[in-house]
Amino acid sequence: MAFIDRMQDFFGKSLDASKDFLGKAKDKAKDLTEMGVLKVEILQLEKMAAKTIGILGAQVYKLLVDEDHASVTKKNAEIKDLLDEIESAKNKIIQKEEALKSYKETENK
Repeated sequence: MAFIDRMQDFFGKSLDASKDFLGKAKDKAKDLTEMGVLKVEILQLEKMAAKTIGILGAQVYKLLVDEDHASVTKKNAEIKDLLDEIESAKNKIIQKEEALKSYKETENK
């Protein structure tokens, strides 16, 4: 094999390897971006749930102390709405954590 042929073969293989590497790097960057977005969304949902739990506590206090109710149950309309919001946030957090776990498992393969 002539020197020119060997050089063409070498550069051809190098180019293919570079294309392969860049494709993998692009996929990795996309995965990391999506994982970052999921983490931010989880934090936002946790913050929203914590805020709603605070509102729930204030509402229960208002009903028991200010309005002198003997008890408060989940059936109370104001309480039920807040509990539903918290449950919804909890379910969304679980879904996003599962998606994040899936990305991490894929990354480790």
